[in-house]
Amino acid sequence: MSKVAAETRIAERFADWLSNETGQPQAITRGPNPPDFLLSSGTWLELSNIYLNNEEAKFDNSPQYKTFSINCSPDQLAFRLLQKLDEKLAKKSYRRIYQQRGKGILLLTCQDFFFDQVNLALAREHLTSFHPTNDQGFFKAAYFEYRLDGGRFYDPIYLRGLA
Repeated sequence: MSKVAAETRIAERFADWLSNETGQPQAITRGPNPPDFLLSSGTWLELSNIYLNNEEAKFDNSPQYKTFSINCSPDQLAFRLLQKLDEKLAKKSYRRIYQQRGKGILLLTCQDFFFDQVNLALAREHLTSFHPTNDQGFFKAAYFEYRLDGGRFYDPIYLRGLA
């Protein structure tokens, strides 16, 4: 599956979940990059994948990488989640879409093959003390998507004025 097709599948899945949560139907279209997608409700969606480490990302996204190793702290995914959240909140390249459509939604998707309850507990623990270093105010909400015990979940991890 191509990267664009995989991103579209993730965005459609999130739009379906958001539609059920809000009672407001959501459809997606590809965005001008940034953002990745536009939502029919008038807002926008930016996606970013979170991996345990760079080796896992290369393994998952490039056929030339046949293996990867896990040699890190159990907190590693939580640290990478916070780092990506902070990085995306600070990006100034969202200014144009923010001026056109207002605040958007950030979706950070867990792509770690070995994600479990321990990783989730550590991520939630670290999120309680998260303070962005340079939030530009372009996102009204950030969600963390993960799979656990056969289900898919969306945890709000950063909210700014979400109704």
